[in-house]
Amino acid sequence: MSISLADALRQVELRHAGIYHFQIGRFRVEVRVDETVPHNLPAPLEPSDVMLDPWTDLPAPRSKAVVQAMPAPPVLPDVPPLPTDAAK
Repeated sequence: MSISLADALRQVELRHAGIYHFQIGRFRVEVRVDETVPHNLPAPLEPSDVMLDPWTDLPAPRSKAVVQAMPAPPVLPDVPPLPTDAAK
């Protein structure tokens, strides 16, 4: 059974700003402890981020025709053929 590194470190009493070094096989591992508050809010909007200058001029659409819709009766499906009783 393997345990994740985060689960293993939860079992250890860590010091703020502490640096821990250890060797696992041929790997040297370093763990740095830093107490930071996660930022859940996005970064503020910078005025230089806003790009309002258009890169091209699009022509205005020309109206072709005006269509007026009228309600119509619903389209009913075709009546399926009914089999006749051939066992008489």
